[in-house]
Amino acid sequence: MVTRSQKLHLSAPVGVELKQEFRDAHERRAYLRAYLLAQRLVENPALLARGHAFLDRFVKKDPRQRQIYAMWSDALTLPVNKLVTALLADDARGAALRETAPVFVVIPAAEIRALEKSAA
Repeated sequence: MVTRSQKLHLSAPVGVELKQEFRDAHERRAYLRAYLLAQRLVENPALLARGHAFLDRFVKKDPRQRQIYAMWSDALTLPVNKLVTALLADDARGAALRETAPVFVVIPAAEIRALEKSAA
């Protein structure tokens, strides 16, 4: 059940419709992390190279992560605005991208907590 406090009140990047309903606080917090990541990718597209390097180093050679590597390799060929749209989409692909995202940048927990408070 979705409660009123779980709904997001954030401004979306242009052309992006934000997810508004979450199963629980964990899913909401993970989505907020993805939202902050999306902002950083738009501000600094050079971070895409860091994510690609992470995939090459930790995911590419693992046969159990073959599908994740393929999905993210395809996603990283998109223009940053389309990648951000896919990452924040309220669909199965968006969820898969959020759950398996490579490390582009470390987002401080304090920043996520502050966003949780302001998004309520």
